[in-house]
Amino acid sequence: MNCPLYPVSNRTKGHPPCPQDGPDASPVPQGRHKQSRGNERGEGTTVRVQQEQQAERRRAAAPPGRPARGPASALAALHSTAGNAAVAQLFAPAASHGREPAPVQRITDHPGGSYDARPQPGERGPYFVAQGSEPRWAMGAGDGREPRDIRERLRYQLAEVGPADAPLRVADDGTLAVHGVDEPKEFYATQAVVDSANASLRAVNSTVELTTGGRSIGVGGLRLLRVQPTVVGEQSTENQLGQFVSLLRSTCISVACSLIGSEHAKRAQAVLGDGGNFLLTPGSDSDDRANRLADAVAGDTAGSLDTAGALAAAQGGGTPGADLGRRYGEATRDGGRDATEERLGINKYASPGPGEGFAIFSMLAADNRDHSVSPAVERGENVWGYHFAAVVARSLDGSCQVTLENYSRNEFDEKARTGLYDVLLKRAKSGSGWFSQLKPLLEGDDQKAFKAKFDEVLAALVRDPEVKRNRGMPRLQLQQDFEDHTCRSWFFRVYGGGAGESFHEQQAASGYFNNPMTLRVARPDPAGQ
Repeated sequence: MNCPLYPVSNRTKGHPPCPQDGPDASPVPQGRHKQSRGNERGEGTTVRVQQEQQAERRRAAAPPGRPARGPASALAALHSTAGNAAVAQLFAPAASHGREPAPVQRITDHPGGSYDARPQPGERGPYFVAQGSEPRWAMGAGDGREPRDIRERLRYQLAEVGPADAPLRVADDGTLAVHGVDEPKEFYATQAVVDSANASLRAVNSTVELTTGGRSIGVGGLRLLRVQPTVVGEQSTENQLGQFVSLLRSTCISVACSLIGSEHAKRAQAVLGDGGNFLLTPGSDSDDRANRLADAVAGDTAGSLDTAGALAAAQGGGTPGADLGRRYGEATRDGGRDATEERLGINKYASPGPGEGFAIFSMLAADNRDHSVSPAVERGENVWGYHFAAVVARSLDGSCQVTLENYSRNEFDEKARTGLYDVLLKRAKSGSGWFSQLKPLLEGDDQKAFKAKFDEVLAALVRDPEVKRNRGMPRLQLQQDFEDHTCRSWFFRVYGGGAGESFHEQQAASGYFNNPMTLRVARPDPAGQ
């Protein structure tokens, strides 16, 4: 299963890329960002970031009692209240002659080496860890943790990155910063950000909390601490360049649901406007209630759809009209439903806090095109049905959110057919003369033939008699080992309040969703789950 569980086209796809990743970013995570998620080859795709005319409204103003920063603090306050578009217009030249004002960004890029990374007393360990963009075969450590004699396995390889080579994406108020690569394994923040985030996570009974330690960096006069997740109740902490903590699941929706405290792996509560909500329980590629809400938004030509009407539509038993994706995409294109979106708190106006999350859905059009852009675009095989991401932290001024995400990485069989299989084949041949009689894996072999040959290869390598007697066990153990590893392949992502920086805008610009709709999601009432 993929990040959105199953892609719309029922083929494994890649997770949408992060449009904000710069040229120094690591290769888009296998398919996750570039190419199909299932085969995670990380082949390049040019990321397009579409600038929106309206910036999303943020609900959190700077906390009271915070030291004033002169004009900068006044501008931050305006960001949180009036919104980015209003601030941009306020500071634009009077005689602009209709020229669009430059957006006031809430995330800034700091090149590697441009911030203070001088070690502080007692600090140690890596500053940053880069996660490989695709799985590769690797040798185990020989410490007894291998799956019953099979030391070769698939891994998303990790590498330490020094500050000189690590660009940062920094929140407008400077209270948090995220490594500017595709799948960062840490972020940096003030202790106040971490304390606030943990209070919110504990309030929803999240399965994780944030911890600091190891390193710190100085950015804009503030000292930021290295932050990583820990599973609540775990007693041990593994080496930072080792396996990392396991989130127990890898599928996007199950990870997000556990982080927001849901008691069900595929159930969240969509939150609209002034507090209305309805359950989301997506199937293979969508959710009927989300589709009905999109239908209501598409039909709101008068701009009068309110929370009550939206809830009635989502929870009703009606069937969306014909060609929902096209109608919704064209209706929302170029800000066509901006007032409705703002009123309902959807799309670029979706603004969850820590302990909540984002859910983005594709609305399928009859021609399989994305009509939210003009001209409509054929996204090919790169379309995902949905993606969920949990928010685990937020900058103190509320303008930037950090998500903790993962997605299902189902390239095991494909990789086993190539690099991993070749390595095991060579090892078996060198150790057993009988293996020369086995026909090689053929291009036309079906899955059954492949598994039979794979089992024979593995059986030749293991020494444990019990494993040898149980046909298929080595392959199953290798599969389970890889699945466990993918549960440790989570990453952070930062979303901002400037034009093009919201979750919705970044995901829509990635090209991995058709006619997308983004919702704020939260933990359902446990009594009603």
